[in-house]
Amino acid sequence: MRKHYICYECQSYDVFESMLVRINRLACIVDDEEDLRAIPNPLAWCENCDGFVHVIETSTPLYVEV
Repeated sequence: MRKHYICYECQSYDVFESMLVRINRLACIVDDEEDLRAIPNPLAWCENCDGFVHVIETSTPLYVEV
């Protein structure tokens, strides 16, 4: 089951998690998931709040499966 996160401030689903990315400079691509490193206690960017916010987990997905 996939986890879903929302903005703590405005309850929006338009949040983008912060990650560190190790890029292959010759190819300028991310080779695989090992190149993505999660930041401990990250703040996420909320499009509606236009700033960095804390995210909370929600049990309700944005879209319903048909």
